[in-house]
Amino acid sequence: MHNDGITIRLRLGELAVTAVNERADEIEVVTRYRREEAACPRCGRATWQVHQWHRQRKKDAKLWEKPVYVVIWKRRFRCRACRQVFTEEDPVCGRRRRTTQRLRGQAARQAEEATVRAVARWNGVSEGLVQRSWREAHSVLAPSERPHVFLGIDGFCVRSPGRMWTGMWDLESRRPVAIVPGARQSDVQRLLERHAPRESVKAVVIDLSEPYRQALELVLPDTAIVADKFHVIALASRALREVHGERRQRGSLAWLLQRGVERLRREERSRLVEALKKDPALARAWALKESLRSLYQQTSGEAAAAALGRWISEAAASQLPAFRRTAATLRKWQQEVLNYWHFPLTNAIVEGKHNRVKVVKRRAYGYRNDGTFLLRILNLFHTN
Repeated sequence: MHNDGITIRLRLGELAVTAVNERADEIEVVTRYRREEAACPRCGRATWQVHQWHRQRKKDAKLWEKPVYVVIWKRRFRCRACRQVFTEEDPVCGRRRRTTQRLRGQAARQAEEATVRAVARWNGVSEGLVQRSWREAHSVLAPSERPHVFLGIDGFCVRSPGRMWTGMWDLESRRPVAIVPGARQSDVQRLLERHAPRESVKAVVIDLSEPYRQALELVLPDTAIVADKFHVIALASRALREVHGERRQRGSLAWLLQRGVERLRREERSRLVEALKKDPALARAWALKESLRSLYQQTSGEAAAAALGRWISEAAASQLPAFRRTAATLRKWQQEVLNYWHFPLTNAIVEGKHNRVKVVKRRAYGYRNDGTFLLRILNLFHTN
């Protein structure tokens, strides 16, 4: 009766409990696998002839606040057909593992809410085991129920200066596809080759990054590249900030200039009009910024193409160097900007998730170990 009770509590369905030794400081459960035969890895035939027994001691999750150790008497079989000697599989723990899958799964779940050090102390294991358990449970994302159709790609800074990682998200399911170190063309190219099937992906949203565009043109030549709406408008906002030069603070003129005119109160509009009357160059820059914002109010691709062409001509003809550079940039990205009217997608979900990653980084004052940082990113995404 005692053996049956232990078997149920520990959920060792594939193991037969032969003895239980409960001591003051631990519980030892002696087991063997229930199956009587094993398939030969060489010829595939089943054999029952036992060549040798081996004793292996594995650590399991606590029971009644006591550490539990599972002793497994594993068999080495000899195939009666080809005489091959082999060791039976260990699905309860895994190949060459000293802990059970149940203990590693429990540690992974606990690490969602607690620190790695605390989980390691609770279970009496190393911090490295807790980190490996988390990656074993969560680093391989569950396959999507359907192929990826619309993807978003964006980079985020891991360590200054210039240490970037790239994340790719499924815009339909709003779930992460993969996160890889680096933001160069070769990094993004490997990411796409592994996770973006050519036959299913119809559109990919990116910021105005030339390495991203080159990688997409190489790996997914038939896929539409959509320039992210936020980054397009941000070009004009940065150009306007360069023309004005004042630091943006709530209620300041710089704040009024950057804010959408439809969101200003009556007194704020009056202040803005007075300031623009005094500075014709600033008025021209502000008008160009608002004109680019209104581009996304167009209802058809033809109207948008005409409006974008006019904006590029006006910005290039202006005497404002910042807007002339913006016009040159948008001329190179004109097709990607207009693809928005074929695939009205943005990277808003990607930007929001990556902002949360940056918050995690700032709370820890940065991470020196990339593996630990990846662990925290995975924890953020899987518990969201």
